[in-house]
Amino acid sequence: MSLLVVLAGRITLYDWPISPDESGFFMVADDLLHHGGDGIYGHYWVDRPPLLIWLFTVAAVLGTVEAIRWLVALFFVAFVVMTYVVVRRLGGAAGWAVAVAAAFSITPEVGAQVANGEAFAIPFVIGGILCTVVAQRHVGGRALLWSAVAGLTGFLAMAVKQNFFDGLAFAFVLLVVSGLRGERSWADVVRRLAAGVAGIVVGILAMVAYALTTGAGAAGLWLAAVSFRGDASRVIRAGYRTGIENRTEAIIDNAWVAGIIPMLIVLVVVALLCRLRGSAVSWAVGVVILIEVVGIVVGGNFWSHYLLGLAPGLALATGLAGAAPSPATTPPNPGLPTAGRGRWILRNWRRLLVLPVAAYLVGCALVVTPSQANDVGSSGSTRALRIGGFVADSAEPGDTATTLFGRPDAQLATGLRSPYEQLWSLPVRVLDPDLEQLTALLGSDDAPTWLVQVFSIHEWGLDPQGRIDPVIEKRYEIVYDACRTRVYKLKTVQRELAPPPTC
Repeated sequence: MSLLVVLAGRITLYDWPISPDESGFFMVADDLLHHGGDGIYGHYWVDRPPLLIWLFTVAAVLGTVEAIRWLVALFFVAFVVMTYVVVRRLGGAAGWAVAVAAAFSITPEVGAQVANGEAFAIPFVIGGILCTVVAQRHVGGRALLWSAVAGLTGFLAMAVKQNFFDGLAFAFVLLVVSGLRGERSWADVVRRLAAGVAGIVVGILAMVAYALTTGAGAAGLWLAAVSFRGDASRVIRAGYRTGIENRTEAIIDNAWVAGIIPMLIVLVVVALLCRLRGSAVSWAVGVVILIEVVGIVVGGNFWSHYLLGLAPGLALATGLAGAAPSPATTPPNPGLPTAGRGRWILRNWRRLLVLPVAAYLVGCALVVTPSQANDVGSSGSTRALRIGGFVADSAEPGDTATTLFGRPDAQLATGLRSPYEQLWSLPVRVLDPDLEQLTALLGSDDAPTWLVQVFSIHEWGLDPQGRIDPVIEKRYEIVYDACRTRVYKLKTVQRELAPPPTC
């Protein structure tokens, strides 16, 4: 039933406007596939590990960005199936767990409609947890093999999006707590951990091997996947947090509406009532949720799709807390003495607390209609498509275009390559804060034929000296100025302009 809900939900959300991130990742993958380049991802740059770009290459091979929506649907189905298998093996309420997993897979409040990094990472998270659980049932070489696969699979989640190491944390906590409680010898714990590390190393070597085939090398991989995140956090904290305050309010509202905050509150209450005494699995799931929450808080930009990262932890917690008590428990009935009903409540108190909130979380996922899905957040994408289409209809073969500081969906709609490698605002703010690279490009022979300005030239405090202004004024003319957008054309070229788009 849950799989049918996921499939129906994904079909409903298929027509949701393609997001800037989807457009940008597709452009990076498509350009890398067809044109190569010297950078870690060819001619463009993005602050993501390679596996995410490789997944978007599937859409690039098929030739359309919409193909990524079908691929992510398969990933969500895999996530739901593996959640069922994990919770079933752990003796939990697998039906409730997959219901929560399915809800996350189709809820717009958590950004499930978009094929983003979180959507591709969570199946690897739950896959790594599944391998860890399977390894627990084996001994000897087979246990070590499954531990190694768990390490590799958990690392692949990080190879999609850097902060998704919760699957690896699950394995580590489960083994260490088992060792502390004497449930497993420390020698066995160490062997399994070593096997997991070996799996991680295999994944790292694959990423490095790819990087060495590019002009950027291992240093370029390190910048894109690791060091950039620290630099970006400092830039965000330093100020010019345009839009972040609104997104902070939005992500909190979405977390309430989707039932995530109520579920977190109930799980904290359950943990406190249990006096933090739980099985090794319970501790591991608790750490997974903690890591997922911290990842959202320190993410900085507070996009709603961050919430999708909570899907593995909350689905597992629901399944474990919703497990039926021992068979000896007698359910209440009108003839049951008061004392018997009290004992039943004591045996089932976790279910009584968690399952109603889980039902609310699942119900929220089912109330978004197709019309709502198409209306929410579509205006910005529609504007980007119209502006990009205007440039595309006005351009001639050999033209190039650069959309300044964001909106890769507008860039994709132009159908033109950008000679400037930054398609997102945050990399510009971190790697070209004084716009030295962009200013030099605009003054060179490789300057883009078209400039699309969707943000102020000096947004986020960029180029406070205004050195880019005289370059644009000298070399470009405004050919469109409406809908909070400007389009510039090189003065040295003549083009027959298409009819201007309406707002």
